Amino acid sequence: MPNDHARPGLSRRSLIAGALGLTAAAGGGVLSACSGSSNAGSTAAGAGGAAPSVTLGPKLTTVQYPEGYVGPVARQLKPLTSEKVTFKIVVPQDVTIGDWKTNAFTKWLEAKTNIHIEWNQVGGTTDDVMTKVNAMIAAGDIPDAFMGIDFTRSQLYLYGQQGLFTDVGQYIDGYALNLQQAMKDYPDARKLVQAPDKKIYSFPNINDCYHCRASNGRTFLNTDWIKQVGLDIPKTTDEFVELLRAFKKADLGGNGRTIPFAGYKDAPFDTYFMNSFLYNPGSPWLVVNDGKVDVTFNKDEWREGLKFIHGMYAEGLINKDVFTADQDQMDRYGNAPGKPIIGGARSYYWGGFLDIDQKDPNARWRKYQAIPPLKGPNGVQYAAWNYLGVGVEVAKLVITKKCAKPELLVQWADSQMELEAILRGYGGPKFEWAKKGELGINGKQAVYGFSATWNTEKNISWSQENTMYRSQDFRLAERVNPADLTFEKPLYQQTVDSYFPYKQPQEMQFPPVTLDQDQAAQEAELKTNLKSEVDLSFSKFVTGQLDPHDDAAWNAFKDRVDKIGVKPYLELQQAAYETYNA
Repeated sequence: MPNDHARPGLSRRSLIAGALGLTAAAGGGVLSACSGSSNAGSTAAGAGGAAPSVTLGPKLTTVQYPEGYVGPVARQLKPLTSEKVTFKIVVPQDVTIGDWKTNAFTKWLEAKTNIHIEWNQVGGTTDDVMTKVNAMIAAGDIPDAFMGIDFTRSQLYLYGQQGLFTDVGQYIDGYALNLQQAMKDYPDARKLVQAPDKKIYSFPNINDCYHCRASNGRTFLNTDWIKQVGLDIPKTTDEFVELLRAFKKADLGGNGRTIPFAGYKDAPFDTYFMNSFLYNPGSPWLVVNDGKVDVTFNKDEWREGLKFIHGMYAEGLINKDVFTADQDQMDRYGNAPGKPIIGGARSYYWGGFLDIDQKDPNARWRKYQAIPPLKGPNGVQYAAWNYLGVGVEVAKLVITKKCAKPELLVQWADSQMELEAILRGYGGPKFEWAKKGELGINGKQAVYGFSATWNTEKNISWSQENTMYRSQDFRLAERVNPADLTFEKPLYQQTVDSYFPYKQPQEMQFPPVTLDQDQAAQEAELKTNLKSEVDLSFSKFVTGQLDPHDDAAWNAFKDRVDKIGVKPYLELQQAAYETYNA
């Protein structure tokens, strides 16, 4: 699935399906609501009380799995409690989800679990939602839980230490058996969601999106154009420039409209081209070298990359509005009537620069192929591979001190990590279990399939705002219909072929660390100011407002970032990195 939240230029994609199996402890009396009480007295497994008698329901025997499959499985769902229980949860408003109260998955999940939710739906941009949530917290007007609210790791830690957010880690072994299995399947998951005090202040989402690991550097070229100019897919920076020059000279777009290579403001150039000069993951440009945290943007290799990109821009090989063009402008370039006018694009996937027609085998998007990173003049060739930032997301469900039965809410969250519930929660009820012999994206036995890759129906799913467990095997087990090929198969295969072989060693990637309150306050200002300076100077060096060949201009840039505070910024990150690895 090309989508995953917070990726610029990516459209949402709907899946299809749903059923889960988690049995609550017997007993329980009538619980009309959970608000207004603390969790004192709740018994967690291993916390001194008797181990809870929570079990998973039996597996559904009708579902096919490929050999060696690792991921969520379909189970028979049983109610979590004999009497209906109500929780109050704050969620973001979402056009796709519609009204949470009437949403099809909301109704299905309540019928299966016997858990009723009173929704408080908060509207606005991400920043607006967080402002409103922070106002609730400041006023002490908090719900039993927040779901789909983008708390940072540092915010979770701060509110957790203050006792506002519950440590769900104490309930995982006893009440979250699906999550427990997911953490066994992904051994790094627990470490990635733990705060520095080793507690877990949110129920996480595990989503191993294989193609997302290379999205920040994915780059496309028109293979028809490459054939027309008699060249091959470029392997080096020199060959890339030679190809773009050939595109321009041949004017394959016609009437001088040809744009050899296009980019836009939401798909940074540095995450592809700089990796021909040094490993560069993109903003905030943090890397680890022999255990020491560093930045990329003040290195001599970065300057060489600036010279290379500037050279292409100066020759007219890149669109002049590369730093200001938005998604609409890229669509106009990519969807130009008549012949294509762009030879390639820096984009997360095809939908970032043109429309995707999945019915037409000769559709324009099929002419553009993702190409490997280019080998630079010193032999450097990295695909900035995201080992850690894709698979595990924090803050999907945050339980507060107001919840009187946090263990039951943990079970409710965990039930959403069962296979059918995942599919229903993600895309709605129109799904099918794959038949034996039907193949998935990776060529193995498929597990599920659906009739519409782009499901435009609203109010049928929770659109990725809830807890889920989507392993790599699960995501690749989507049935492929040979008569109706989608972009999923080529996106997967081109990631395998063009980026995986060039990934940097994992120890070079800076992990998702957590800062304490004082560190977070310092980091926020430094990070904002550094990003502003690096982005602005990058655009000026590329467009020629600053000359990357001029020593004085380059040294002045380094002086500016030094004055902003590269050194204290790195000291903060080094301390957080060492805490993460402690």
